[in-house]
Amino acid sequence: MTLAMRMQIRREMICGLLLSCVLGWASASVDQQQCELAADNSSEKCGQKLVPVRLGLEWFTNPDHLPLIVAIEHGIFEDFGLNVTLVEPVDHWEAEEEILAGRLDVAVTEPLHLAQDAALGKPVVGFSRFLHTDGGVIYDAGAGNIRRPADMCGKTISYPGSPGPGGPAIVDTMVRADGKTDCDIESYGKHNGGFFHTDALQSGKADVATLIFWNFEIPEARAKGMKEAAFFSLKEWGVPDFCQLVLMTTPARFVEMQPIFRKLVLAMRRATGMIHQQPDLTRQYYYTYVNRDNADQTTRDIIDATFTATLPAFPNDNNMSSEYYERLMAWLIDTNQVDDSKTASQIPVSTYWTNEVSW
Repeated sequence: MTLAMRMQIRREMICGLLLSCVLGWASASVDQQQCELAADNSSEKCGQKLVPVRLGLEWFTNPDHLPLIVAIEHGIFEDFGLNVTLVEPVDHWEAEEEILAGRLDVAVTEPLHLAQDAALGKPVVGFSRFLHTDGGVIYDAGAGNIRRPADMCGKTISYPGSPGPGGPAIVDTMVRADGKTDCDIESYGKHNGGFFHTDALQSGKADVATLIFWNFEIPEARAKGMKEAAFFSLKEWGVPDFCQLVLMTTPARFVEMQPIFRKLVLAMRRATGMIHQQPDLTRQYYYTYVNRDNADQTTRDIIDATFTATLPAFPNDNNMSSEYYERLMAWLIDTNQVDDSKTASQIPVSTYWTNEVSW
């Protein structure tokens, strides 16, 4: 065989190998695209079995849930091998009962409710904080009869859970922090307006409303015509700052799903980074998710204002300290919201809060 023939054969072999590589890459690329298309709305992604996670919200879908919405819309949960379904409560529910019944795996709650449930001996454990906003007691500054917390003495309070002790406990703590120590706790009127705080104030059924997050209720009130809606902040007037949202489950489910919950935390943390770094894309995801374009003008105004107000409220640090919960529980006992005869003050924080997956 001549040298020229050997060179020709070698060229043909090299060309064949190159063509095979190109065709293989193209085929793999097409396969990958087809795989991703087929994976939409399924329990698998490119051969990877997605783990289903049923996550119960504490309220209707709103900007407080942005890390969850972004993680769904951007495919972040899928990247972590999770198929997360958000479940809105039809009415109020006891999340731990839904988890024990197998209808949920994890739920959103507030530190206040987590501590109250722990004091009642319910099987609950919180494991990741994902929202920290401001809030407290909303009032109409335009009405002119309330200018400082002390002015709330004896006023009618609207709050979920009325006529329970929660509303007066919050308001009276603020009144006392403002220097008025002779206000009778029995002097407060009570109105159960649920979470329709603005309606309670505008209808005249209440003078103030509590258990509000400023990033939602203040923009909502202003969009509904209360131009001078204002609030007294918990953190400024003696009340432990529980204007936060956390993830919770039962202790048994936490042990069972701990690696999965770690992935859930990491996925939401990545989504939080997107929220801060790409707010315009986040806005697109949220508007699509809540179907903003089909809402009436007032609702669109509320969606716009609450979205903007909520953007800064997502922390990178998902941990919470034992000292925080000890102080919160002490306040609940001092204000007779939980019964210390059941030794609430002796309940170790470690039984209802853990940072094991939130580091």
